Amino acid sequence: MRRVLLTVFLSGIALCGWFPSQLRAADGEVEIGRKFSLVALSQLPLVRDYTVQRYVEQLGQRIVSHLDHPEFPYQFSVVQEPHLNAFSVPGGYIYLHSGLLLQVSSEDELAGVMGHEIAHVQGHHAMRQQQDTKWTSYAGLAAMALAIINPVLAAGASSAAALTQVGYQRQLEEEADYRGLQYMRQAGFDPYGMPRFLKKMWAEEHLNATDIPPYFRSHPLSEDRLSYIERTLRTFQWNQTAPSNDFVLERVQAILRALQEPRAQVIADYQRRVTENPDSPQALALLGSVLLRYNEWEQARQILEQASAKGVRLDRDLALAYLRLGQRDRARQLFARQSEVDPEDADARSQLGRLFFEDGDLKRAEHECRAALEIDPRLDEAYLTLAQVAERRGKRGDSLMLLAQAMELQGRLEAALGQYQKATAVFGPGHPQAEEITQKTEELEQLVSVLRRQGTH
Repeated sequence: MRRVLLTVFLSGIALCGWFPSQLRAADGEVEIGRKFSLVALSQLPLVRDYTVQRYVEQLGQRIVSHLDHPEFPYQFSVVQEPHLNAFSVPGGYIYLHSGLLLQVSSEDELAGVMGHEIAHVQGHHAMRQQQDTKWTSYAGLAAMALAIINPVLAAGASSAAALTQVGYQRQLEEEADYRGLQYMRQAGFDPYGMPRFLKKMWAEEHLNATDIPPYFRSHPLSEDRLSYIERTLRTFQWNQTAPSNDFVLERVQAILRALQEPRAQVIADYQRRVTENPDSPQALALLGSVLLRYNEWEQARQILEQASAKGVRLDRDLALAYLRLGQRDRARQLFARQSEVDPEDADARSQLGRLFFEDGDLKRAEHECRAALEIDPRLDEAYLTLAQVAERRGKRGDSLMLLAQAMELQGRLEAALGQYQKATAVFGPGHPQAEEITQKTEELEQLVSVLRRQGTH
């Protein structure tokens, strides 16, 4: 349902001219991507589990870090949808459906999809396709970005005739394959992961011809394209390696199953793994991760402690279990240990900040939350804690700004707008941030107005 609403919304912004028709290419792409991401926060069922979000972000950034000249600051997100799909939006925004993550058999296969999508963005393919099809506005390009989520709905809801040609042209697909293979190789992944995944999905498509995955609607696959990929691999004479068996990917898949599949079946599946592998700490850790997501706090604690004793430590998950059970001191110890072992774990630092705030230690609370946001600027809980710290210190305007940022990240755009408006009144026109707040307020006013008219907010 949300995809239908989002499609209608983008049709609305096309009519109201929300996207300027004349922008420099790179600036225009960044603007489209940023505004699309705001709509996505509000309208798409994004996965907010930190373990999942962090895994996808780190995997994507590993590829981006090996690019010679990254065109944009990339950001990676997961949409909680069972359909096999992935899409990129101009400006560096990459979205993967949870259904696709559950289908990959190795990290190399997932890297193949991500490398391909990064190549579309790096090559400005949406822009080039827009020019080739004589699209005259960035509104049409934004509608195309949504159409990759659901081409049929988007084509039916938009007046842009070019949406019927939303699938990337063969030349651009081959270019994305070629560059994607190179990006994978540069980042240390097995480039054969790309054809392995595509062949597997193509076989499933032929077995289920009536249910074509959305990914193949916007990224059409053919024997010619597969042959091109294999010829490219032979040309570079890259060696094929055995598919990786990555526990972190297995854990992400277990969590995604817990987020969208029936509880009884998922728990039974992972309990069976423990029964079949009683000495495996990995099997215990997977079961503990699943139980935690189903709010089985005590069972999760017991299983995660067993996994830890056998050598697989998931201190952040274990800390969350203790926190939910009301054992704050033990939770704090585990969050602190996780922060020491893994200084880049932003959520552990954010959770520590929350505990310090609740204990009245505002200085340490602020330190941990700001450190968390330096690592991951999308942590809404860190902004919420900082807002409360500022409020307790009597900094009303700062508190409102931080609260607005948290609500924006949560997709609560109308509530965020209200906080920005209050901050404007508190700060006054002479404040150093006045211009920034005014721009943000005007942008959200326009966005919320469109959402209200379309009945999507």
